[in-house]
Parts: sequence; C-alpha cells; structure tokens
Amino acid sequence: MRGRTTILILLGILIVLGTVIGIIIVQLFYRQPYIPPSTLAAMMSLTPPDTTPGPGTPTISRIVTATSQSVPLPPPATMEPPEMLNTPGPTDTPGPQKEVCGTTGSYILLAILTDLTNPDTEKDGAIGFRIVQVDFSHERVVVYAIPPELVLPGANLQVYGRTSATLTDAFDIVYNAERSNADAISLASNAIAQMINENLGILASHYMIIDTAAIENYANSVGSLDVKISETYVTDEFDLQRGSRKLDGSLIRKYITAKATALGSEWDRVLRQNDVINAFRVEMKRRDPSQFIASFISQAEDGLLSDLTVGQLRQLVCLSNSMESVRFRFNTIPKNRLNLVVDGTIVIQDTESVRANIANSLGSTGE
Repeated sequence: MRGRTTILILLGILIVLGTVIGIIIVQLFYRQPYIPPSTLAAMMSLTPPDTTPGPGTPTISRIVTATSQSVPLPPPATMEPPEMLNTPGPTDTPGPQKEVCGTTGSYILLAILTDLTNPDTEKDGAIGFRIVQVDFSHERVVVYAIPPELVLPGANLQVYGRTSATLTDAFDIVYNAERSNADAISLASNAIAQMINENLGILASHYMIIDTAAIENYANSVGSLDVKISETYVTDEFDLQRGSRKLDGSLIRKYITAKATALGSEWDRVLRQNDVINAFRVEMKRRDPSQFIASFISQAEDGLLSDLTVGQLRQLVCLSNSMESVRFRFNTIPKNRLNLVVDGTIVIQDTESVRANIANSLGSTGE
C-alpha cells in the first residue's frame, strides 16, 4: 500500500511539471514571433524610447524585425545603362581621410591652354580645355579633355549677343569683350566653367590658365624637355618620330598648337598636348615642388593665371611627384558620341551619355 501511494504521488508531480513546461513552450514559441538570437541581443541593448541616455552613452538605431504579414513589394526599378549605374557618388567618404602632401579631399580644376601671344592670329585664343580631378586622399589625378570646337549653349553668352558657341569661341568672345578689364581672362574662364556645368554636369571649383608662351619660356630656360612622342607626327615644317625626343621651347609650342583640317584631328592634338603634360610631370619629379613652382612662375610672366594659391600649387606638384604614374590618367570624349560637322565644329549626339562618360572617367580609380 505504501509503495502504491508513493507511485501516485510521483505521477502527480510529473503531471504538474508537464503542464507547466507545456505552458512555457506555448508562451515562448507560439505567442511570440521568432527572433534570431543576434537580433534579439541587439534589440535588448536599445535605449528605451521614454528614457534619455546618460552622457557618453551611444544611441543605437532601432531594429525593425520581419513579421509574417504580407507587404506588397515595390515595382522593379528601371535599369539605367551601365555607365549611369557606375556614376560615382560624392568624393568625400565618412570618417577621416588620408592626408597627402599636407592636405586631404579632392577638387575639380578647369585647365585651359591658350595661345594668346601667338603672332599668327588664326591660332589666337584657347586651344585646349581639360577638366582635372585632383584627389589627394586617393592619390590620383584624372585629366579629361574636351575638344575646343565642341558647341554648347550658354545662358551667360546672351549678354554678348550669342546663345551658343564652341568652347574656343566662347572664351574669345568674353575675353575680347572684356579685354579692357584686368580680370578679362578670369571672366572668360568663368564663362567656360558655367557652360560646362550647365551642359556636362561638372562644377569646377578652381581654374588654371596656361599660355603656350609660358611653356616655351620654361623649356628654353632649362635648355629642352624630354618629350615622349606617342605617335609619329609629320608636317610641312617638321617631323617627329615616335619615341623620346629632346625638344626646345619653340618646337614644343608648335607641337601642341598645330592642328590639321581633317575631321577628328582635334583628338590628335589632344594626344600631343598630353605628351607635353607628361614631359612636365617628368620634369617636376626632378625638382623640389617649391623650386619648380618658383622657376615656372618666374618664366611664365603673365602666362599663368589661377585662383590656386602658391601653397596649393606646391601641393599639386607634390601629389604629381609622389603618386604612382598609373594613377595619373588621361581621358577625352569618345568620338563616337559626337557629330563631327564639316565646318570643323563638334556637336554632342546624346548629352546624358556624354555626362555619364565624364562622371565615370572622373570616378576612375586610376588602376
């Protein structure tokens, strides 16, 4: 009898324990949604909405967990062309940026090559336009050439009696109209910057104008420059075979200004101008940045104008000297995106495509 009583008591205890465990299981797993342990731990660390964290306590963003409720999905987004998808975002990234040559960040520079002092009036004016992205934190420079004969509309040209013009004509129109003004060249470069911003979506924050006379004077002051000729160049006046050549200032000036009349010849001149840019990069590497800037300015006279300070110019030379050559990139508008007109002018076929090409080129990693 005593053994039977003991068994009944044990069975009663087991029944009670089973009931309690069953209730706990139902409460935990059937009355609450399942939350992964990692998410649950994160939610438990949240600051309650009705309390204020003490000084120095970080506020963690609230996590929204999935539920079984059906939520309608948004319609699929229209896919943009690959170039648009790869268009770079803001150059500044969260967190501290790498400091190079005593500075950080990046900027867009509008560089214009002029030939204002050439005795041949047909060559007078602007003969080269480049958008330059100078990125210290990522140690890269991208030089994007825009053909001078590219026709763009410009609201700022209306005061001069025009609604559109080639870049070279726009520069000449403003420069000649403002010639009595000490800031004539700055006004002309600002007009170009506005046209490029309105039409191509690139806003330059700085400008630099270099005249061919300044390049000629500097090359003559050091005797000659080593120029690596990218393609054999033949004219009625002189021939230059492909390869490294020592050129004096006079020949360098002819090399970067000469232009054939054939359609598409502007791309040939862009390559020749790039050859000389590379020659100056090699020359700068041989010299201390401060020494090079002082020497070039002394030879340039009025042939160098920029809103960059001398200190900023030194930083630019420092970056060019310190970075790997592969991270100094050259690009230009592809000819297949433009219409080359018989009169020598150039018209954009698809503005959005060109804008995307420029944005992607400036966003290049340089690798």
